[in-house]
Amino acid sequence: MRVLFAGGGTGGHLYPVLVLAQALLRGSKDEGVCTPPAGEVAGAGGHHAVLVVGSEGHLDEQLLTRDGVPYTTVRSQPLAGSVGLQRAVGLAANAAGVVQALPVVSHFRPDVIVGSGGFACVPAVLAGALLRASRSLRGLRIALIEPNVVPGAANRRLARFADEVWGAYPDSATAAFFGSKFVPTGIPVRTGLQTPIPRDQARRSLGLDASSFTVLAFGGSQGARSINLAVSGMVARRRLPSDWQVLHVTGQRDYEWMAAERKAEPNANRYLAVPYLDSMPLAYWAADVAVCRAGASTVAELCAAALPALLVPYPHAADGHQAANAEYLSRHGAAVSIADAALSADALYWQLMDLARPEKRDALRSRLAALAQPDAARRMLARLLETAPTGAATV
Repeated sequence: MRVLFAGGGTGGHLYPVLVLAQALLRGSKDEGVCTPPAGEVAGAGGHHAVLVVGSEGHLDEQLLTRDGVPYTTVRSQPLAGSVGLQRAVGLAANAAGVVQALPVVSHFRPDVIVGSGGFACVPAVLAGALLRASRSLRGLRIALIEPNVVPGAANRRLARFADEVWGAYPDSATAAFFGSKFVPTGIPVRTGLQTPIPRDQARRSLGLDASSFTVLAFGGSQGARSINLAVSGMVARRRLPSDWQVLHVTGQRDYEWMAAERKAEPNANRYLAVPYLDSMPLAYWAADVAVCRAGASTVAELCAAALPALLVPYPHAADGHQAANAEYLSRHGAAVSIADAALSADALYWQLMDLARPEKRDALRSRLAALAQPDAARRMLARLLETAPTGAATV
C-alpha cells in the first residue's frame, strides 16, 4: 500500500504522522503496532511505501530526518485574517503549494492520503482531490486527522474532500461538525508513552532524585513565556516543600536568561532547568504533576501517561483550540486549568499545593486513564489497511 501523509508544523499535527509512518515502514519492530506477514517486515519487503509532504521552514524536517521517514516540502501558509492583504498572501502561497504538490502526488500515486490537520496539509490534500476528480487517481481515499476538541480551519475547509475524519473525542464539537464522516480512533502518541516506565527509574535517567515529588513544567519545543516566568518566580520567591523537585523544560528561547537568574538567586529549592529534552516521554513518567499548555498532542500524552496537570492554554491558539481542549479535560474531571493572564508565581504555587494532595491526584489520574486511547495507532492503521493490496501487512 502507498500512503501519503500531509501536514506537520506543530506536535499535534506531526506526532500522529510519525507514529503511523514508522509503523508502516518498520512493522513489528515498532511496538507491535503493525504486524507483517510471517517472515516479512513491512516496508522492507515493499508492502508499504510512505511519503510525508510537509511545509517549508519547520522543525518537521529535523524530526522526519531523525526518524528516517521519507519527506518532501511544499509551500503553505495560514489564511491569516478574513479579508485584505494577509488573506490574499495566504491564498497565493497555498495555490503555489498546490502547484508544487500536484507532480509529487501524481508521481507517488498514493492509495490513501492522510491529512494531519493545520495549514501544512492543505496543498497535498487539495492536489490529491484534484487528481481524484480528474480520474488520474480514481481509487484514492482521503482521510483527515483532527486532534482537537474543536475542528481547525484547514480541516473544516477540506472536509468536503475527505472520506473519513479521525479524532479522539466522540462527544465534542469536532465529532458534531464532521457528522457521519467522523470515526473515533483516538490520537496516537509517541512510542515512548506506550509502555510505562517505573517513576524512580525515569527520574534517575533524567538525573533527578528518585524519591522526590516531581513537578514537570514545559511549554512545547519553543517554550512558553508565561509558564517560564511563573515557574522562575515561584522557585525564586517561594520555599517549596523539602521533598519537592522541579524539572523545567524552558525551550531554547528563554533558557539562557533563566539559567542566569537561578545562578544570581540561589536558594534551597531543588530545580533543574533544561532548554530541551530528547526524551519527553521519560519526563512524563518521572513526574507527579505537570504544568503545561493544552495543545492536542500534549492533551493526548497526558491522558496516555495519566499525568495530572495544571493546563495553561495558549491564548492566541487558532480558533481557541487550546482553551477548548483544557475545558474538555476540566469538564471530565481530568485536569485543572488556569487562564494565561491569571498565571503568576503565587497562583502557580497554590495550584500546585492543591494538586499535590494524593486524593486530588488519584481522582485526576482515574479520569485521565478513562480518556486515554492506547489503541489509537492500531485503529488508524486498521482504517488505512482496508485499502491495502493483497498480501500487504495486517494490523
